Amino acid sequence: MHHTLMDGGRAARAPDVRDVLGYLYNHGGLNNQKMALIGLFLSGIKERQPINLPYIHNRDQTTDQESVVRIEEIFDLDRILEFAALHNLTVLKQCPSGERGGWDYFTKFHKFIDSADRCSLETILDALQSLKPRIVSTPPFVEMRDFVRKSLGIGTVVQLRIEKDWRLHAEELRRHIGESEEHGLGFTRILAKVRKTFPDLDLAYATSDEPSMPASKDEIRAVCRDTFGIGLLWKSDLLPPSLIAQLTPLDLSIIDYEIAKASPRFIGLTTSTFSNMLCFEKFAITRKPVREHYIYNCLGDVVVERKDNGCASSAQDAMRPSHVEPLLT
Repeated sequence: MHHTLMDGGRAARAPDVRDVLGYLYNHGGLNNQKMALIGLFLSGIKERQPINLPYIHNRDQTTDQESVVRIEEIFDLDRILEFAALHNLTVLKQCPSGERGGWDYFTKFHKFIDSADRCSLETILDALQSLKPRIVSTPPFVEMRDFVRKSLGIGTVVQLRIEKDWRLHAEELRRHIGESEEHGLGFTRILAKVRKTFPDLDLAYATSDEPSMPASKDEIRAVCRDTFGIGLLWKSDLLPPSLIAQLTPLDLSIIDYEIAKASPRFIGLTTSTFSNMLCFEKFAITRKPVREHYIYNCLGDVVVERKDNGCASSAQDAMRPSHVEPLLT
């Protein structure tokens, strides 16, 4: 059950549970929340303390309405508990506690990766694989995934990070990073790079928050077809409108993520946690270097294959193998 947040959409905190690690909820996007969760798991293991699972947060960008749900409504709780048992982590099943945020655990996620040895890296990868969304087991998703891959033969997913919130974020990136990479690209610039890199590409699946795009999907599709000869499909082309009306923005983001995860080729950018976590999760699944994962925020007229297994947030660093690869190979 979704609980709508009051007080401007922000619940500040709940009572702490003594000697138990936890936070109320993280108010970032899907993958920020996953990073905070894994940071919490790893902190509990390292500090030998029980953890209390947080709420999962959902926000509609078009209405600014926010809500929270229990974690078991989004992720398979049995998978999380199996991971916890394997790593001697005690997971409590009481109401979430602590402050809203969890950003300390989000930061720890990156610190754990940066300082990982082989054993701790295996634990991080196990933790990531324990976060299995429940929606991927539902018949509509399975049918859609199989239709995309088997019936349509689509093997390329393009992340069109062109929404209003991203354009604002791109301005921040430009101020902090400068012009060493491209920020806030429009869909024509993205697809121009894709076309020059893959001249034979004729059909791709596009991931984006459709209500927040600067133009309708039909307008974008027409321009890309006429200008670049590339057809684009979104999830709303493949799922019944009645079903989409029942899904939350978080559900829709998970669908895009899981379709991208099942695709042989993905094209995104390094300043997106969606793209980085997708690459890192593919590394977690195969335990081998990730290939066919490209970025378009690099300078130049083509997309470039990343070699970092999702560990880098800059385009230049993503073109070099990361420190995690030798730990497993």
